[in-house]
Amino acid sequence: MNQSKISRRKLLQRGAVTTAGIAMTTLPQENTPAALPVPATSGDPLATLKPGHPRLHASSRTWADIKARRATDPLLDRFLKRGEMEARAILTVPPMIYKKDGKRLLHVSRVVLRRVLLLGMNYHLTGDSALARRANDEMQAVAAFADWNPSHFLDVGEMTLALAIGYDWLYDQLDEPSRQGIVTAIVEKGLKPGLANDAGAKATNNWNSVCLGGLAAGALAVADREPALARQILEKARANNQNGLRPYAPDGVYPEGAMYWGYGTTFQVVLLDALQTALGTDWGLSKSPGLMNSANAMNQQLGPTGMFFNFSDNVERPGIEPAMWWYAHTLKAPDLLRYETVMLEKYVASTQPPQPMSEANRLMPLAAIWWPTAAASKSAAPLPRSWFGRGPNQLAAFRSAWDDPKAMYLALKAGGASLSHGHMDAGSFIFEANGVRWGCDLGMQDYLSLESKGINLWAGAQTSDRWKIYRLGPFSHSTLTINGELHRADGLATISHFSDKGDTGAIVDLSPVFKTQASRVTRGFVFRPNSHTLIRDEIEGLKPGDTVRWAMLTRADVTVSDDGLVATLRQSGEQLRVSLPPTAGAKWNILPADPPPNDYDAPNPGARLLVASVTVPASGTVNIAVTLQPLSPAKPSASVKEALSATMLRSWPLPPAV
Repeated sequence: MNQSKISRRKLLQRGAVTTAGIAMTTLPQENTPAALPVPATSGDPLATLKPGHPRLHASSRTWADIKARRATDPLLDRFLKRGEMEARAILTVPPMIYKKDGKRLLHVSRVVLRRVLLLGMNYHLTGDSALARRANDEMQAVAAFADWNPSHFLDVGEMTLALAIGYDWLYDQLDEPSRQGIVTAIVEKGLKPGLANDAGAKATNNWNSVCLGGLAAGALAVADREPALARQILEKARANNQNGLRPYAPDGVYPEGAMYWGYGTTFQVVLLDALQTALGTDWGLSKSPGLMNSANAMNQQLGPTGMFFNFSDNVERPGIEPAMWWYAHTLKAPDLLRYETVMLEKYVASTQPPQPMSEANRLMPLAAIWWPTAAASKSAAPLPRSWFGRGPNQLAAFRSAWDDPKAMYLALKAGGASLSHGHMDAGSFIFEANGVRWGCDLGMQDYLSLESKGINLWAGAQTSDRWKIYRLGPFSHSTLTINGELHRADGLATISHFSDKGDTGAIVDLSPVFKTQASRVTRGFVFRPNSHTLIRDEIEGLKPGDTVRWAMLTRADVTVSDDGLVATLRQSGEQLRVSLPPTAGAKWNILPADPPPNDYDAPNPGARLLVASVTVPASGTVNIAVTLQPLSPAKPSASVKEALSATMLRSWPLPPAV
């Protein structure tokens, strides 16, 4: 399958396996996120349960409030009209049936979740009882399933959430037999397996938020009928959700990357919001270090082109993230929606017919509930143009402006392959200028396409199949390799220096990633807004005759000068000059990234690698300096003179990262 044509729905459908099912290497203790403050774990979790329904995300006033807001908010009105169109299309198709995709029932759970939210909300906004009846038909159909596939518990988490919200929002529209059928299904196929199964409780990734979020919603929905069981589920969520929150510390960087932030964090805020509306408290979980900074961290990972820094198992093109609407509403910071609003405008203007079989945007109806109000009009503090995000997968990002789609942008990462959904991409970077993404990443490959061919995708040892996959190993990434060998799977790179003033930039200590190949490997970046970026690499402790390869992945057309020291990249009418100094001991070459080396690898149409290979001299030391200079008719074509290109990194004026 052509990866470029795989929909985001499919990527997320198949992309829900995490280190809950991966034998990944444990991080060294000093790099493990610190323990979080423990929320109150005593007392009856149902002591403050709101009586009656609805109690999940909504109250009896919610629908009237939305109707009133749409009268004065054209974008909200168009959003709701599109949602109603999608809801009415569901009336024309039958309920979902039990059909697994490989080992997953997840697509079915997600379609059901989308349908129930659309039908339930639009019943309340229109009063059309046909929508409520159709939602009940959907819930009764899946209530009759033999199970919700507890062997892959994400499937249970999402299905439990679907029926919990449907039961809660449509309680008064359901007759008693229908209510009891839904309650029985939530109990027998959701909550009881949730007690018997780990259900993501120990996971420090998206499994924790998705599974516990779905189970908690189910418990809150049926608590008045099944109080003892509901207490047990809520106690489990209260005691264990800290594990899923730990990766956000300290700066809100989600180690799994931007796309999985959308998955895990949306379910995390669904959990927090459900607790708040049903109990009047979120148990203090929202105060977990880094969590409320996470929306800012996500915005830093979006380039001026509107594409993600798609490191690890991620995609470039973002969808609409409902979690961002919760953050904007909760923090009273509508500026957080600068990219979401652009995406929403495209969504409501789309002429694509309704997609009743889709799972895409399944939680998006919640955006109408979390829509920033006139009272929440405070602007967020301006985001910094130079940013360092701490955590296991450390990131840095630099941009020349926030409000210019042609701004210059550099994002880089440390981290390592042992992290959840990790690639061997430590030291890699994204570079944009003049509205073009010049330095790219291929991102993830569809999981089922690999699993169906017998690839053991979820083992992370040094010799595992995972690192043979072109997109996941180091050879497709904009980073260094030595002697054509893999990075160390258990190595974890860190950002050792960072500056947001004067010479803005960062230095990455890559030595742990190359610990069996070199004694010291460091990569430095200096970002000159609206001018150029310098990347300097220093590698020590090599053997004479070894080969160091510098690579940048791009989709631009590339030509190389006669002396091999200057590569000119051309794309969308723009140009980028990538220069080596005469002392580099290397020349530019162009390697195709398509076709990839193995028959199980996804195609990478239009992608290529700009490569410079250096043979190690007798000293065992290699220094490589590369300058990325955007060109335009308004700028001189002469090469920039960057004094730091010949300066050892230890002398760069960048302070230690704190």
